[in-house]
Amino acid sequence: MKIKSSNYLVPDRGNNLSKSDSLLRSTPEAVDPETVGEPHSLDQARSRRSFLKLSSVALASQALQREAVAAPLRNGYHTTGFEVASSLYAWDLHDEGIESILDNLQQMAKVNSVYLVALMHYEKRPLTNPTFPHNPVRKTWQAEDSKIYWHPDLKRYKRIKPELSANDWLNQTDWLKVLVTAARKRGLKTGAELSHTLMSLEKGEGEYVDCVQRDIHGVPRKVAGRAFPLCPNSVDAREYTLALLSDLTANYDVDFVQTCMIPFMPGGADTGGCFCDSCVKAAQTHGIDLQKVKSVLLADPQSPAELQQWQKFRQNSMIHFFKIMHDGIHGIRPEIELRFNDAYEHPENYGMDLRGLTKVWDSIRNSDYSEQKGYPSMMNHKREWFAAERAAIGPDFPFIAGVAVRPKATPELIHEGVKIGLRNGAVGLSLGHYDGAEFPMLRAIKEELDAENIHVPTRLAKRRT
Repeated sequence: MKIKSSNYLVPDRGNNLSKSDSLLRSTPEAVDPETVGEPHSLDQARSRRSFLKLSSVALASQALQREAVAAPLRNGYHTTGFEVASSLYAWDLHDEGIESILDNLQQMAKVNSVYLVALMHYEKRPLTNPTFPHNPVRKTWQAEDSKIYWHPDLKRYKRIKPELSANDWLNQTDWLKVLVTAARKRGLKTGAELSHTLMSLEKGEGEYVDCVQRDIHGVPRKVAGRAFPLCPNSVDAREYTLALLSDLTANYDVDFVQTCMIPFMPGGADTGGCFCDSCVKAAQTHGIDLQKVKSVLLADPQSPAELQQWQKFRQNSMIHFFKIMHDGIHGIRPEIELRFNDAYEHPENYGMDLRGLTKVWDSIRNSDYSEQKGYPSMMNHKREWFAAERAAIGPDFPFIAGVAVRPKATPELIHEGVKIGLRNGAVGLSLGHYDGAEFPMLRAIKEELDAENIHVPTRLAKRRT
C-alpha cells in the first residue's frame, strides 16, 4: 500500500493473544459514575486528545513499505494487502446471482473481500431507502428474525439450535457455500457474519427465556431487530454462540468470522444489562454479590462503589465471553480471524472495554455510516468516532473502516469517508451494504482509493479447488 499523506497512520501489528488469566480479574477500576453512559470518560478523552495530537505530527517515518503494511504478526489477522470488503445477503445471491454481484463489486469498488450475513436479525431491507436500487426480482424484503442461511452441522449444537429460513427458496440452498465457492475462484477473501440477535423473539420469550438479558427490574429489552440479546454469562447462550462460530470455522473455507451481536443492553445501572440469574452466578465466582449490588443500585443507580463494581463485572464478562469464542475457533483453525463489527459507539454503555477486548479479537470493523445522512457536517461524527476508537484499541490493532454506499450518500461524502478511515490507520474498508448501494457510490470507493494511491490487490486469497 502506497502512503500518499503522512497523516495516515500505519498500524504496527504485534502482540499475539495473551493467555493470561488476568483478563478475568474482577478488581474494580476507577469509573466516574457521572461519565457512565456519556460519550467518553475523562481518561478516554485525554487518550483521544493524545492520539489526535500524535496523528497531526509527522508520521511519515512510520510508513512501511507496500509489502509490509498489511503483513501482521498477530494471531488471527493474516491479510497481506489493503482489504475492501462488502457484505452480501442470501436474497442478493438468489435474486442477482453471485457472479453478477462479484463483477459489480470488483469492477466498481475494487472489492477483494466478501462475506455473507449468515445469521440475520429482523429488519426491513433495504434499510435506508424504500426499494432496492438494482435488485431485478423484488423491491423490498423483510428479513426474518434471527434465521441462518447456511446448512448447519447440528451435531455441534447442544440445548439451543439455529433456525433456517421459513422460505424454501432460502432454506434449500447453502448460501454461504455459494458465496465461498465463487469468491475463492477469484482469489477473494471470504467471511461470515452473525448479526445483532442470535435467537428469535419467540425462542427468547419461550423455552430459552433463561438465556436472555434482563435489566435491574428483571425485564428483557429489545435493542436491535425484534429479539432480546443473549446473556454472555449464560452457559447455554455461550455454548450456542460458540457452536455457531465453530460450525462456520470448521465447515466453510472462510478467512474470518464476524459478529455485531449486542454486547450488554446499553445504559447505566437503571436501564442496562445484565442482572439475570446467570450473571448472579458468574459474579459469585469473582467474589461479587450481584444481588447486594443490585439492591443498592435500585435505590441509587449512581452509587459510586456499586456502579463501579457492576461496570467492571460487565467488562470482564465480555472479555471472558469472547476469549471462549476466540480460543474455541482458533483451536479448530489457528489462522481464522475473529472480527468484531462495532455498531456500538459508546462502548462503556454496552459493558465493553475495547482495549481489553483487543486481546480476544483479531480485528475490528467500525460501522459508522455517516455518509448515508447526506450532510457534510455529519462527517465530523465519523471523524470523532474513528479517532476515539483508534485511541481505545491502540495504534497496532487491525481497524477496518465502514463506509456507507447507500442513498443520501454522495460521491463527495464517500471520498471523505475513505480519507477519514485512512487517516485513522485503517487496514481496509468495509462497505455498508451492497443490497442498498447505488452504483455511483460504489464507483466513488474506487475513485478515492486511486486518488490516494492505495494499492488494492485483486486477490487476497489463494485460489482453492
